[in-house]
Amino acid sequence: MRTPTAPTKRLRHRVAVAAALLFANNPLLSLRCDAAGTAQAAPAAPSRPVDPSARTPAAASSQLAATPLDAELLGVRMRVPAGSALRIDRTGNPTYLLSEDSENPAWRLRIAGLRASRLGTTAKSQSEDYLAELKSKGERFTVLADETRQIAGSEAHLFNIAVPLEQGGNGISGSLIVPNGPNQYVVFSMLAVERDFPATRALFDACFKTIEFTDRAARMEERATLLGRGEALVASITPAALRATLSPDPTFYRMWKPDESGAPQEVGYLMVRVREGLRGEVDASRAVDSLKAEEREPGLLVCIDARLVVNGDAAHTLDVQSRYYLSWDRSNELWSTRSTQRHRAAERSTAQTGLRLAPTAGSPRAKIQLIRSTRDGVTRETQEWPVPPAYLSPAELIVLGQLLPKRDSIDSIEFLDYAFDQRDERVPQRRETWSRTETGWKLVTQIGTSPDSLVQEFDKDGMRGRRTDPDGTVTERIELEDLRALWKSKGLPAD
Repeated sequence: MRTPTAPTKRLRHRVAVAAALLFANNPLLSLRCDAAGTAQAAPAAPSRPVDPSARTPAAASSQLAATPLDAELLGVRMRVPAGSALRIDRTGNPTYLLSEDSENPAWRLRIAGLRASRLGTTAKSQSEDYLAELKSKGERFTVLADETRQIAGSEAHLFNIAVPLEQGGNGISGSLIVPNGPNQYVVFSMLAVERDFPATRALFDACFKTIEFTDRAARMEERATLLGRGEALVASITPAALRATLSPDPTFYRMWKPDESGAPQEVGYLMVRVREGLRGEVDASRAVDSLKAEEREPGLLVCIDARLVVNGDAAHTLDVQSRYYLSWDRSNELWSTRSTQRHRAAERSTAQTGLRLAPTAGSPRAKIQLIRSTRDGVTRETQEWPVPPAYLSPAELIVLGQLLPKRDSIDSIEFLDYAFDQRDERVPQRRETWSRTETGWKLVTQIGTSPDSLVQEFDKDGMRGRRTDPDGTVTERIELEDLRALWKSKGLPAD
């Protein structure tokens, strides 16, 4: 189930991603001072292999995402800090840009490939050449680290430098250069805030310790196999299977997130209805008897009413009404989301409409179209994506536990699929692991190249009981009266 996200969180996410764009194109990234001056390099430490674990606090390792970042365009896997903002630039030399998910990131990391311009280079010589180039240009810097490391069975080299800033203090930059072929390297370029650098360096050391290179050809073959499995699972979803998800009663979910002490803090609640409906019922303002022609086509209709409390302020709420339609033959879909944010007397509304039409002779390839607008229609934006293989509609995602196979012979299935991401407005590939548990089933979803996972738990019939998002938000099933009593006890609006 894709839960609504407060606009404030989405803004913070976009700010973090935008900050990553500040990286230069040179894989050997550095902060450059504008003022001319004589380079002041401190004596380099003896170049000897360093064991990063010797100075990496256990706390740093515990801050890493459990699932590694799979930078398959570079043939690299590495555990990165949990909750990192990630952007991938596929133009030219593929580049992975990460940063702390904050309005003012304490660190940024850029991962890119580097082909040496001459033969016979090493990771150490690449570092030496780069620092010598800075010195020859009159750049002022102080070398904080210049050391050889053993990474993924190869002799890599790391340097960190402090660069004076015009406004005072220093900026910290550096690179870890790791060979992955003759005269070829993967470069991990760092930027860090000076006051946080001791903790940031320990965090990077913990990340670098997990670097491993993968066989790209083998990975592509594996993905083809998993995608084929996903296509077979999606193709097995029949009208009868969709009808089996219908329920006469709504289901309620509580949304909460642990605070610093681990105590649950209310985030919101959901009411989910799954029934047969007409295509035109996606527009809640339309009367059923006013629907005509294709608007009267029956199918699966999932309705979700949600309320979120913004920043724990009972006077600041976000109400979201979502309706998702899918025809019984899965050939076309339509959905609508209406969001209204209220803060005391102020109110602001937005709308999102998505549709997928069945292929026709004039348009043989189906497309997903998204229309985003304000309620008054003054602002209107449209986006389109081709429908990928193994595609699951938003309606199917909500009842996915009931649609996946639950035969006695199944212990675990791993597959790939695609689904529309309403929060980020994209159609990413998803790696799914569906496995049996003592009480039912569990689905672990890795979306796109994110190292974090979405975890959902289901009963033996595939009814969702609990969902845990990468940011720690928990959505769990609850009885209506218990939900009302809980919100009333905390002084929250549960009307």
